[in-house]
Amino acid sequence: MPDSRNTKQKQAIIKALESSPRPLRAEEIYELAKTHCPRIGQRTVFRNLAEMIKEFLLVRVQFPGQPVRYELPHADGGHHPHFICRNCNQVFILPGETPSVMDKIEKSPDYIYEGEEVIIFGRCVKCQ
Repeated sequence: MPDSRNTKQKQAIIKALESSPRPLRAEEIYELAKTHCPRIGQRTVFRNLAEMIKEFLLVRVQFPGQPVRYELPHADGGHHPHFICRNCNQVFILPGETPSVMDKIEKSPDYIYEGEEVIIFGRCVKCQ
């Protein structure tokens, strides 16, 4: 059973993610979490990330060719589109709900569809 305690370490991780407009790598979360909880250890962050995924407090974001990142769940439980900068390789959260594509494509009996993801590519404001 997952440990659902609301510890200061978990709060530091949540604050780190709330302070960012994009999903963060574990190392980035660790660096930001230290500003809220200076004595937090890197292993503690990694352990808490795994627990928070199991508790549905975080979402793991992974795209081909990209490192694993983490973000807070969408406020209403839905999904939102992501933007990947082709220059700096950062992933950003776009506002709004991801439009459904599943009902607009021809289904193949060879596959079991489990979800969808909308990814927009381009250049972020810093790389323009």
